[in-house]
Amino acid sequence: MASAQIAEVLVGIYLGLLAGIFPGFIAFSIGFGFKYFTNVTVPGLGVVVLGGALAGISGGLMGLVDPQLADSWTGITAVLVILMACLWAHGQGDALAAATPRRLTLRSLRESRLSTDLIERVDSYGQIRIRPVGEVLDVEGYPALSDSVREALHEDSWKFPASLSLPELESRLEERLTTEYELAAVAVTIDEQGRAQIAAAPSAAGLSRRVPAGKRAVSIRTLLPSGVARGDSVTLRLPDGDVTGPVVSARTSGGEPRTTEQKPNVAGDGTAEPATADETNPPVPSAPTTTGGEGQVTVALPADDARQVIRAEFAPTVFHSRGKQREYEAIGVLKEHGNRFRKVVLAEGSSLVGQTIGTARVRDTYGVAILGIRRSMERIVAPDGGTELQAGDSLIVVGRPNQLREFEAMGQ
Repeated sequence: MASAQIAEVLVGIYLGLLAGIFPGFIAFSIGFGFKYFTNVTVPGLGVVVLGGALAGISGGLMGLVDPQLADSWTGITAVLVILMACLWAHGQGDALAAATPRRLTLRSLRESRLSTDLIERVDSYGQIRIRPVGEVLDVEGYPALSDSVREALHEDSWKFPASLSLPELESRLEERLTTEYELAAVAVTIDEQGRAQIAAAPSAAGLSRRVPAGKRAVSIRTLLPSGVARGDSVTLRLPDGDVTGPVVSARTSGGEPRTTEQKPNVAGDGTAEPATADETNPPVPSAPTTTGGEGQVTVALPADDARQVIRAEFAPTVFHSRGKQREYEAIGVLKEHGNRFRKVVLAEGSSLVGQTIGTARVRDTYGVAILGIRRSMERIVAPDGGTELQAGDSLIVVGRPNQLREFEAMGQ
């Protein structure tokens, strides 16, 4: 007798598993869907009742509603197995929805990130140091790097937020190397261990690439103060009137140019803050400066002003104070109110492509402001409402973290 009951129980388990596939799938879908889209967990009792009703449908097709089978150990065991399977599937769906990112996109699935084994290398600011590995390669079609630049790149290291994906890390490192070392082309590949393979090419032009379009470079010999660097503003006093322009080159006679160091402070989200005297970030070399004394300064001026300087026998120079960098002050004010900065690249299929900033109502709809747009051939600072957004645009936006995440999702 006992062996017959055991056989009925085993048959009931088999039929329960067979008939519980469809109710279990529905229970899993309900648990996952409600938790993912509404963040609400459906009560397990309701799911069990629904699973029992669905089991009645699928069980009827299998003959489980036969009165003789329903009253036997086989029928009772099959019903219990179905209800337990529905309850288990519902719990798995709820747990999977809780662990799934709310804004899951195809781009986020493609992007790989740094290995979790590097957690001990993340500092208190959430940053990780990227170091070059192997030889610094040359870029095909460009001149070879000098030995000094190649050695400097090989010995350097850079800190970035550890939360960035590998493509974002590669893009930021390429921009940083292009700016710091004045390179014509840079290609960076970073693996999951934070090791960078770098290929770079030197700039094909020196002074000429720093002269703005439509301007002329004019050099004069004069007495230079200490600390003059590229980008400083200088006024030349001429008999026909003063002319003012930016310095594109300055060098003291008989002395080597001095290089200053600036320590950038990078926030956890990758935004720049005013430099501080801490040791959490490596020094970044800036433009060479003069050491003081007689030397030569080159100024970018319009063509008419340049001709006046050439005709003048002597032109006293006045170097202007730039004071505090207003961009850092603006960043500090914005960050005090909880704002952050982020670069958003518009994908080809984004709903924002083809619209202007005004028609898309970026400020009213998403609560963010577009500070600049970087394109392949131009850079737009403080774009107005009539600026059209194009696929591939790199938008520099400011806003609250949740607003930035929502706007970034629309750009995908």
